[in-house]
Amino acid sequence: MTMSAAVLVTALAASIWVTGAPLRAQTPVEPPSAVASPEVLKVIQDPTSRLTLPVMIDGQGPFDFLIDTGADRTVISRQLAAKLDLPDGPTVLMHESAGDDDVKTVLIDHLAIGARIIRHVEAPALEADDLGAAGILGVDALRDLHLVMDFKAMRLSSSPSRQEPLDPETIVVRGRSRYGQLILIDSKVRGVDVLVVLDSGSQLSLGNPALLELLTGHAAGHEPRVTTQIVSVTGRKLTVELDDIAETKVGGVVIRNMPMAFADLPIFGRFGLIRQPALLLGMDVLSKCSRVTIDLRRREATFTLN
Repeated sequence: MTMSAAVLVTALAASIWVTGAPLRAQTPVEPPSAVASPEVLKVIQDPTSRLTLPVMIDGQGPFDFLIDTGADRTVISRQLAAKLDLPDGPTVLMHESAGDDDVKTVLIDHLAIGARIIRHVEAPALEADDLGAAGILGVDALRDLHLVMDFKAMRLSSSPSRQEPLDPETIVVRGRSRYGQLILIDSKVRGVDVLVVLDSGSQLSLGNPALLELLTGHAAGHEPRVTTQIVSVTGRKLTVELDDIAETKVGGVVIRNMPMAFADLPIFGRFGLIRQPALLLGMDVLSKCSRVTIDLRRREATFTLN
């Protein structure tokens, strides 16, 4: 199977990791019927091609939160936290696309995604303009779910972790878990193994310097031909190099003319992906599929192209 990816010139990278304070118990509490059957929720595609879901915070809302499989923690905007008068939590160290920042958290008693309720959430609070939404749903809210992103119908179906029913048009790609994120391992560029992180919170796919050197022979520090800026969730701006990858194989999926931004981002070091070619697969590619499923507990993703 093959697919073509359109060229983009801007990106909003939203991948985040948090250290510095232990997580309080975040326990899903839901009726047995919600556990036994999938729940279908309507999603919205924002101007940067990312998906949002309606979320209830302490019984108020709904508020549109971005779905970010590249973030380990759920985040809320400072403006919404102030509006809801949420109590302060501890300060944490946030590792995100462009660097590290000390960030204050707020305490959410219960967060509801459809029928699913997650209690005792310590959510970092960031500026709404930088988030581009009221908040971000990270893997702490998604880790036990089987997520089905249906781009044709613009629906997201969530159910407890399970095997995805397959058909001839669907390809399964397996991986491993690192810091809660899913890293796909059966991927190649020019016949060389490449590690792929699914990042639904980033508009643009991002490659590390090792991947750039594989493709162009240019080591980090060379003069780039085309550049653009990405803006992180804490408002940091970072210049990245733009190029296309003629062909990328992610499992059995072949992606042709794939747009890619390249930068020596701290997040690659966080994952231990410095020497080996690696990329964050963003919404510019994921949204070209008709359907994508992600199951963090089973460590697998599926791609349906037609």
